[in-house]
Amino acid sequence: MNDMEYKNVVWDWNGTLLDDVKISVDTINVMLERKHLGKLTVEEYRSIFGFPVKPYYESIGFDFTRDDWEAVSRDFVNIYNDLAKDVELTPGIIPVLEGIKKKGIRQYILSALKEDLLTGMLERFGIREYFGGVCGSNNIYADGKVARGEEMLRMFPIVPGETVMVGDTLHDAEVAEALGFDCRLYAGGHNSAERLAEKGIVLQRMERLLSEGW
Repeated sequence: MNDMEYKNVVWDWNGTLLDDVKISVDTINVMLERKHLGKLTVEEYRSIFGFPVKPYYESIGFDFTRDDWEAVSRDFVNIYNDLAKDVELTPGIIPVLEGIKKKGIRQYILSALKEDLLTGMLERFGIREYFGGVCGSNNIYADGKVARGEEMLRMFPIVPGETVMVGDTLHDAEVAEALGFDCRLYAGGHNSAERLAEKGIVLQRMERLLSEGW
């Protein structure tokens, strides 16, 4: 579909609207250090991070025959929340949200982040007003995004063929495909541009969304 015809934008949150890659790497490195495992650089993290997240944890040294999955998930959330006090929005994103709003295009958020945490962050940054609907996870395991997206389609007037999803991971591309959305992938998030290029159109800067004709 031509960009001018989009009526809905469905945004991912972490790594897309929220510039939290470094904080996510810092969080996992605290956990790795506690287990006396080697730390990750941002580049290494972006080359291996993926969904579902459990295999990603296993790839960096966690052993869920010994490590408790729920405890690991809670540790990540607790450490992340402590470090996230200094997190910021993605550079240049407010003018993009405003520009899309002025075009009369509806905006939504679909995230693997627990919904109460997501809502709190939107209020903290003062951007809740831009979104006609916000759908986060009901758990701390960062899963179920496709199912939550299907619920979003039932809850809001979103026609898949009139919708583009903006995310930052290969999983976002998979979610968009499963839901029938077009997709744009931001290169400044949790997966490297090289990995994202396998799945479609890659944005080096968010402002490109507006230059495409939005």
